[in-house]
Amino acid sequence: MFEDLAFIDAGTGGRAGALKLYALSACEHCRDGMKLLESRGFGYKYIYVDQLAPAERIRIKKDISHRFQRNLLFPLLELPGEEFLFGYDEAIWRHRLAPLETPAGGGE
Repeated sequence: MFEDLAFIDAGTGGRAGALKLYALSACEHCRDGMKLLESRGFGYKYIYVDQLAPAERIRIKKDISHRFQRNLLFPLLELPGEEFLFGYDEAIWRHRLAPLETPAGGGE
């Protein structure tokens, strides 16, 4: 979704770019979500929606509202397979991210 936006690469883990985070620059919950992704070893891309041009912010909000029949709630995490997590709930994020994790160490 929104492939034309300039996402920033973050995290050092595998599957870089498979996760996309739509965040606000001053949002505590957004920072918590980023910390969780990094602590779990995920590479991800993010964009601060509040730092986009007004027309882009409006486009994102309208598209999400139309597509999901709901308002945008930050952070918004886009998972592979077009699954989306609205807002930050650590337990839900951990549960939904678990199948995407790669084992540390790579074997014996």
